[in-house]
Amino acid sequence: MAFACENDDSDINPYQGVSEDLNELSDDFEGNGDLIDYVTNNASALPDVKRQNGRYHANLTSNTNNTTLHYHEDQGRLDAKKLIFPFEFIARNIGIGTQEDSQVAPSSNNDPYNFCGVQVHVLDLSTPSSSHVVVGHRGPTGFTIEGKNTNEGNSSVNDIGANTIPDGRADIRIVGNEDRTITVYWQLPNLNAAGDNWLLYNETGDLPGTPPTYESEVYVGLITYAFEQTGVPFVGTCDAIQIK
Repeated sequence: MAFACENDDSDINPYQGVSEDLNELSDDFEGNGDLIDYVTNNASALPDVKRQNGRYHANLTSNTNNTTLHYHEDQGRLDAKKLIFPFEFIARNIGIGTQEDSQVAPSSNNDPYNFCGVQVHVLDLSTPSSSHVVVGHRGPTGFTIEGKNTNEGNSSVNDIGANTIPDGRADIRIVGNEDRTITVYWQLPNLNAAGDNWLLYNETGDLPGTPPTYESEVYVGLITYAFEQTGVPFVGTCDAIQIK
């Protein structure tokens, strides 16, 4: 198993300490070591996930048999918090990087499918019903955000277009509404964590296809995945999650 260089990610995470102003579910990934207080599904699919230098760090080194993939019946690793509608979940500076430096996006050569982002999942983690918004490369559509609904193993997917996320990272905001639907927003990383300028996903805030029927509680968390081996290895990264 390969690990990223000990001296990578030398820039200070600007969101360190941000969780102090929110509730106990928020996380700025301070320090190094295991994740703290997450519900993890399919940990063996992507075993090298941790806090590294104050960031979420998912080191994807192999995708044999598409073990990390989230599509149709496939469910890779999810690191989640259990939330109750209504809620707001923000992931700051989330996306993909190289093993040498998670803040430098890997190239989109050879049309890889490499992503890191946010997933909303029904409480039964064995059921392939979820919604997700991920940042990275979507085959020939590089440097983009992909949105997907998977309902009982049937997936619908689209994206916001090529080269819309030039650094391979973005801020993602998911609002869980009173009626148990979700509205999705994004912006380029706001490293000051102030003065946000959220854009509705594809101008509507809706993901494609038929969304799952969510109960009052859901799991919401982080995923990193690939399709086949193109672009592997790479790192999924996130500076902080903010939950209200």
